[in-house]
Amino acid sequence: MAAALDNVCGLGNVRKGGMLSRLVSVVMLLVIAGSAEAKPRVLSGQAWAIDGDTIVIKGKHIRLFGIDAFEEGQMCGRMACGGKATVAMEGLIGKGVITCEQQDVDSYGRVVAICKLSSGVDLGKEMVRRGLAVAYRNYSTRYLADEQWAKANKRGAWAHGFDSPLHWRRTHQ
Repeated sequence: MAAALDNVCGLGNVRKGGMLSRLVSVVMLLVIAGSAEAKPRVLSGQAWAIDGDTIVIKGKHIRLFGIDAFEEGQMCGRMACGGKATVAMEGLIGKGVITCEQQDVDSYGRVVAICKLSSGVDLGKEMVRRGLAVAYRNYSTRYLADEQWAKANKRGAWAHGFDSPLHWRRTHQ
């Protein structure tokens, strides 16, 4: 690799294994690696909802970045908040095109992404503002203001009281 970079950079006459050659090689690798990381992976298409924070596009499971929706079967007071979260996600995505920008891959191999409707509506933000998901502080502070708004306006689960989805999973699954 170093020899190839020496030739590309016009350093073929520098002593093989020399300090300058190694430095150029390291710099080139860092530039190549940095540019590869700078391009986010984008997934786009019609989606269907698995639950309030997971969708599928073209067979790929996508976990919404920065939110944690209520789980299927979870109750928030008398409200079936888990079921409502799934229904709300189904209603949001409808039959339109969803575009997701990958942020990470989780421990289950799912893409973790910020997903938007063609109108620009952020699915995660909308679920949090409806009170059907909370900001997932362990991973992001992106939706904290939306959560505070939902809480102040008693939206969704905030009107009924609830265990966080994380706590509910730990005690019920």
